[in-house]
Amino acid sequence: MATGRRKGALSLLQSYGSDASDSDEDSGYTSEDEKKRKQEFNSPHETVKKRRKADEEEDMVVDGHQPQFPSPQSHICSSVSTSATAALETVTMRDEHLHSHEQSSHMDTTSPPPTETDLCAIPLPHELCVAKEIHEDNPSQHQGRIRSFAHERGNWASILYVPLHLGVYGASFASLLASLVATCQENDVKLTPSTQLHISLTRTLVLQLHWIEPLVATLRERLGKFLKFSMWLHGLSVYVNEEKTRTFLGLRVCHGRNELDDIVSQVNVCIDEYRLPPFYKDGSYHASVAWCTGDVSEALRRLLPALENICSQYFSVESDMRTFDIHSLIFKTGNRHHTVHLKTGN
Repeated sequence: MATGRRKGALSLLQSYGSDASDSDEDSGYTSEDEKKRKQEFNSPHETVKKRRKADEEEDMVVDGHQPQFPSPQSHICSSVSTSATAALETVTMRDEHLHSHEQSSHMDTTSPPPTETDLCAIPLPHELCVAKEIHEDNPSQHQGRIRSFAHERGNWASILYVPLHLGVYGASFASLLASLVATCQENDVKLTPSTQLHISLTRTLVLQLHWIEPLVATLRERLGKFLKFSMWLHGLSVYVNEEKTRTFLGLRVCHGRNELDDIVSQVNVCIDEYRLPPFYKDGSYHASVAWCTGDVSEALRRLLPALENICSQYFSVESDMRTFDIHSLIFKTGNRHHTVHLKTGN
């Protein structure tokens, strides 16, 4: 009975083994999975056959012959090889770039430092690049006259004065001056005739540029209220500047001193706002007719009687030559002249 059971089990196993190769229902896989399993299963004979075929294909590649129909695996290997080559070239280019950058950095550190010219991307104005000029006063260019104060850029020498216009008496007055100068020269005092007659109403003032316009406006406003007046000159006097560098021979103002006092008082108020010195308190109004360098006041005063005699002779003939009508004042700053007009009528 046991023998019968073994035979029945053996026959069942044989029948299962024979049906396993043909049936897709009893294997436990779907038909597609079963086909895949069968394709992946290789017998020893098939393994040897595939290995031999791979060796033959390798021999053909070595001999320079490509197979007519490459397998999918060879296509995948070729793609992988191409990608690897591209990646290798990228890495090589990156290394070369880093190496060149390191070399340039090394060269920059060893190169000399940049100069001031290299650092100045924007050029400086010409005035800043040129050394500041130092002004040297040369008295020989100004008839031997010496400045009362040092020249400085931005400062303007200024003065307010009454201009004296000779008109038709210009030639007669020039003859008078020539006689006075000749008499002094005979006594070893060399004078130079003045080219422009005027009566100073201020000291020589030092103004900054931005002061000029407002000061001129103030002078015109205050002095424009004064009426026009007449004045005449009479008598000679000797004057010396504060620095004792120049001596003057001047005609004194006789008539018109009161009007000049009123004007000067207002001028002092105007310039006091700029902390400038007022006019001389004990100074006499005069018109300088001749001058010389240095202090020769003592020698010139000894000649005053002879000089006064010459003036009297001229004025006795031309009495109107010493009379002037004052219509305006002049405020001179540097080489610029600003006119201050006086009031007309009552």
